[in-house]
Amino acid sequence: MKSHKEIQFEALYQSHKDKVYRLCLGFVREKELANDLFQEILIKIWRYLDSFKGESDISTWIFRIAYNTALTFSAREKKKDEKQTEMPANLDLSEPENFNSEQEIRIQMLYEAINELPELDRVIATLLLENTAYKAIAEISGISENYVAVKVNRIKAALTQKLNPQPHGN
Repeated sequence: MKSHKEIQFEALYQSHKDKVYRLCLGFVREKELANDLFQEILIKIWRYLDSFKGESDISTWIFRIAYNTALTFSAREKKKDEKQTEMPANLDLSEPENFNSEQEIRIQMLYEAINELPELDRVIATLLLENTAYKAIAEISGISENYVAVKVNRIKAALTQKLNPQPHGN
């Protein structure tokens, strides 16, 4: 028979797994690293679940753990990357052909543009795509709600520029 903690964790996992995984992809661009980060976040949620006091929404608490874990993970990976050698840039490695529709192509373009944003902006954009409220984004990222609004406007402008570049001149 499952314990109360196991039942609670499974329910939280089911209701938050997709959003947390997309947050992971906002921090690390490779699926293998995103999987590692996702697992690390799940372990921390499990470890600290008993200490959740209910002072905030459980979703905010989960995303705060995810965000802090992702920051640490990302910094650790950057240090590793600096020590490793890079693959040659001139290799002909085309992307897999798995686009079924114009909408999927546009979604892929949006995520590629988001991946070019600075780390905090990527996280905010990812949370926005999950319909996360500004207040929750502020709590998760540690910035004020007003600054979230400012960042959202800047992110929208940056993404618009990347996705719809305007010709220069006449």
